Amino acid sequence: MEAVRCSVESWAAFGLSKRSDVKLVLAEAEVVFSTGSDEVLIFSSTEKRLWAVLQFDTPVTHLELRKRRHIFVLCENDGIYCVSFPQQSRSTADENQGPILQRVTEESILLKDRAVVSFHLAGDILITVSRDEVTWRLCLYRLSEGKSVSLRKLAEHCMPAIDTPRPHSKSVENENVGSTVRHPVLSCVYPSGDASFPRDTSESPGFLLDPVLFTLLFSVDAALVNSPVVLCGLPDGRFCYLPLLVPVTSSPEQRTGLRVLHSLEQPIVFIGTAGAMETGGHIPRSLVVIGQMGRVLQLTTNEGDGEGKVMRFNEFSVRGPVVCACTNGSHVFYSTGADLLYLKMSAASSSSSSSSSSSSSSNQTGQPDSPTPLPVSLNVCRVVAMTPTSREPTAGGAVELLALSLQGRLQRIRLPQQQQQQQQQQVDGGSVSRLPSSVAGQRVKDLLAAIGNVWERASALKSTVEHRNNSLRLLNQVLNICITMLSNQKTEDQSCDRQQPISCRGVTNWTRVLQEESLMFTCTLQNNSGFVLERGWCLCVHVYPASGSLTSEGTNPSRTYTFPLQKLDSGHELTQTLPLGSAHSLSLPLTVYCSLMFSLCSVGSPDEPQRLENLGVQSSTITASPTDCVCLPLNTITVDALDAFRLDATASLSSVSRQPSAPPDAIHALLASRGTNLSDQSSPGHQRSSPYTAVVKVSAERLRARLKDPGMGAEAGGQGACVATLRWLLSGCVSTETLEGLQTPIATGRGPMGCTARITVKEVTLNDVYVDGPLSVIEIHMESFSMAMVCGLHYAVLRRTQALVNGSRKSQESHVQLREENLRQAIQRAEALHKALQEALAPTSLGISISSPSTSHKLLTIYQQLRDNPLLIL
Repeated sequence: MEAVRCSVESWAAFGLSKRSDVKLVLAEAEVVFSTGSDEVLIFSSTEKRLWAVLQFDTPVTHLELRKRRHIFVLCENDGIYCVSFPQQSRSTADENQGPILQRVTEESILLKDRAVVSFHLAGDILITVSRDEVTWRLCLYRLSEGKSVSLRKLAEHCMPAIDTPRPHSKSVENENVGSTVRHPVLSCVYPSGDASFPRDTSESPGFLLDPVLFTLLFSVDAALVNSPVVLCGLPDGRFCYLPLLVPVTSSPEQRTGLRVLHSLEQPIVFIGTAGAMETGGHIPRSLVVIGQMGRVLQLTTNEGDGEGKVMRFNEFSVRGPVVCACTNGSHVFYSTGADLLYLKMSAASSSSSSSSSSSSSSNQTGQPDSPTPLPVSLNVCRVVAMTPTSREPTAGGAVELLALSLQGRLQRIRLPQQQQQQQQQQVDGGSVSRLPSSVAGQRVKDLLAAIGNVWERASALKSTVEHRNNSLRLLNQVLNICITMLSNQKTEDQSCDRQQPISCRGVTNWTRVLQEESLMFTCTLQNNSGFVLERGWCLCVHVYPASGSLTSEGTNPSRTYTFPLQKLDSGHELTQTLPLGSAHSLSLPLTVYCSLMFSLCSVGSPDEPQRLENLGVQSSTITASPTDCVCLPLNTITVDALDAFRLDATASLSSVSRQPSAPPDAIHALLASRGTNLSDQSSPGHQRSSPYTAVVKVSAERLRARLKDPGMGAEAGGQGACVATLRWLLSGCVSTETLEGLQTPIATGRGPMGCTARITVKEVTLNDVYVDGPLSVIEIHMESFSMAMVCGLHYAVLRRTQALVNGSRKSQESHVQLREENLRQAIQRAEALHKALQEALAPTSLGISISSPSTSHKLLTIYQQLRDNPLLIL
C-alpha cells in the first residue's frame, strides 16, 4: 500500500460520548460539531478557541446549517430543533473568558417527532426519515421564514423495512467504532448548471453531478426540470433516490416516488460525488457510495457502441470498517479508525490493470473494466469525523481537512500539493539524490508527525493488551479463590472445626472513645490460601440486631463497614476494628456477618475512567450494583451479653441501685434484651429485696467431652470442672492472662449499662434422673437486680450451650435410661407453660398491645417459671 506524508495540527481536545453520533460541519471560519453528548460546540478556526456551546435536553444525533443563520439539530427521542446561530459580540481580548453557554429549551423545537432518525436540508425543503416496526417513512416539509421558522408538510413516501444482522469488526482497535448502529444517510444531488445549488459552504452538503450521468440515473423528466434528487442510504444497504420536482405517477407499481437504485448489502455510511482526473474539469462525473464494511460503488458513464453514453456500475471493496468519509475533487477520503486513506477516483478508461482488491464491474457495452483505485495511506489514525475546508482542491492540488479523533481532538490535516507528492515519490524511488532545504525540512516535520501518530497508536494498543492481560489474570485468580472456598465449605459429614483457607474471626473489647465507654469489635482476616488478595477485593462487615427490629426512632440500626484490600499475601492477616455502640446505646445481641467481596468494576475497560472524566462524572461517586460483585461468605458471629461482660472483682450485687421490679418494667426489660423497642418504659414499681436469677443445668459428662480441658477431669474434682466451665463462658470477653488467674467458680462484673451481675458455677449430683444411678450436673447461676442483664446472660449461656451440644450430638450417642416419672413431670410442666403462653398471647390477636399490664404480668410469670425450673441439658 502506498503512503503519503501529511501534516497534522491539533487545535483543541474534547471528550467523545457516542462515536457513532459525532458530526462535524464547517461554516466559513466557524466549526460546528457535536461529540455525541447533549451539546453542540462552535469553534473559531481563526482564534483557535471554543466560543459557544448550545446545550440540549437529550443527546444530539445529527446537525446541519442553513445560510449560517440557523442551526438545525436532531436530538435523540425528541425531535428537530431550530436555533439561531449565536453572535460573537466579544472582542479577541476576551479570549481568556469561557465560551458562551446557551440553554436550548423546548420552545425551539421545530418538529416534535420521536421516530425521526435522520434529516437533510435541500434549500427550503426539509427531508426527514423515520421508522416504525415495518416501514421506513421519508417526509418532505416546506420551510417558511418570518418571525420564526415554520413547517408545512408536502408529501410522505414509504418503503418496507428490512431487518439485517448487525455488522461487527473483529479488529481489537476498532471494536468500538466498527460495531456502531448506523442511521440513514441523506444527501441531495443537483444537475450541473442548476441555479438552486447552494454555492455557500455554510449551506447543507449537496453535490453537483454530470448532466449525462444525472439523466441516465434519475430519468429524463428529472433532468428536464432540473429537479434536485434526494439520495438515501439505508442501514440495510439499499441505495434509494427521490426526485423532488417530478410528480408521482398513479400506477400501482409506482405509487411512491422513492425507488431503489442499488443495494450494497451493508449499512451505507457515505454518499457523494467525485471528479474525473483525466478531464481536468470541475464537474464531478461519478457518484460514489461507501458501505460500512468497505464495499464501494462507483457510478459513471461509458461510451456505448454507437449509441452514445451508457451508465456503468463499478463495485469493489476496500479494507473496513469505514467510520466516516468525504470527497474533495477526484479524491475520496475515508477512515477505518486505524488509518486515514484516500482513493483517487477516475472515469471509465479503455485500459485495465490488475488489482489486489476484489472488484466487480458491469456495463452495457462489454468494454474492459477500468482499473480499481488503490487506497493510499495518510498515516493518520483514529479519525471518527471529517469534512473538507472547500469543495474543490486549490490550483496546486493541495487539500485541507478538518477532523475529530477518537480522543476528541479537533485537527487540521493538510495534504501536500501534487508537485510535492511527485517529488516525494521520485525521492522514494531513488531518482533524485538531493532536495531543497525547505522541502527537506517539511519532509522531516511530516515524518515526525507520522511517527508520533504510529507511536500513539502502538502505545494505545500496548496499554489495551496489558490491561486485558491483567484483567484475565485477575479474573482467573478470582475464580481459583472461589473454587477453593466452595470446595472447602462445611458439609454435614465434615468436622465443624475444619479451617477455611480464607477465614475471619472476631473478638470484642471495651475502650474509651470521646470520653465514653464503647464496645469495639476487632475483625481479623487471615489468608491461608495459595493466592494473593489484590486490589478489587474488600472485607465487608455487616452488623445488625439479632431480632431484626427497628430502633425507637423507626430506623434500621443495621450498618455495613467496607475495608478495601490493597494486597494481602498468602500467610498474612489483616486486622480492622469497628465500633458496635456506646455503653448507653448498645443493644444486644448483635449479629456480625463477615464476607469477602470482589468488585467486577476493577476489571473494566481502561478507557472507562477517561470516558467518565469527559462526561464530568467522578468515578468515586459510582456505586456498583450487587450483580457486579462476587461475594464469598466467611463467618457469622453473634455478640451477646457475655461478650460485653466486664469482670470487676470489687463490684457486688448490693452496690447496684435496685431497679423497679413491677411486671410492666420487668417485661419491658425482658423484651428490650431481645432487641424489641417499646415506647412506654416509665411505669414505676416497688423495689426488690432479692436479685433476679436464672439457672442453666448441663450434664457434666457432656461438658468434659466437648471442652477437653485438663481441669475438667474426674481427678480434678468438682471445683476444677466449675472453674473450667466458667473460663469457657468468659473466653470471648476476657484476656488469656485474666482467665488463667481465675481460680474460683464465681465471677462478678458489669454489663453494658453498668448493671452488676454475678455468674456462679456449681457441680451437683442428681439421683432422680437416671435409672442406673446418680448424674453429675453443672449448674450455671446468673444473678442481677437488672432484669435485662439476667435475660441477656441467660440467652448468651443458652446459645453457647446449645452450640456445644449440637456439635457433639453425632459423636456421642447416649444409651442411658431416664426415670419415667421424672420425664413425665418435665413434659407435663412444659405443656402447662406452653398452654399458659398461648393464653397470654391470645389478646394480641384482638389488637391489644403486648405491653399491657395484664399481658406483661402473665409473660413475666411464665418466664420466671422457666428460670426457676430449667430443663436439664443432656
